[in-house]
Amino acid sequence: MVGLQAVEELKAICPAGMSMVQFALRWILMFDAVTCAIPGAKRLSQVDENFTASDLAPISKETMDQVRSIYDHHIRERVHQYW
Repeated sequence: MVGLQAVEELKAICPAGMSMVQFALRWILMFDAVTCAIPGAKRLSQVDENFTASDLAPISKETMDQVRSIYDHHIRERVHQYW
């Protein structure tokens, strides 16, 4: 349930015109340490959706902070010790 609550909160802050897949890929590409993302895809439409993520506008600092807050609230205590 915790993960589903986090997803619902992330959906609420997903920038307009961006799918959740694109949001996730764009988010990871916002970090300087990440040089590429290698997502999976079964259909050509998924490849197209994944491919366009790097061309989208950067995620705002406010939204990045909101993602961090959602992580801190729902996820951090369950997984962060494994990083």
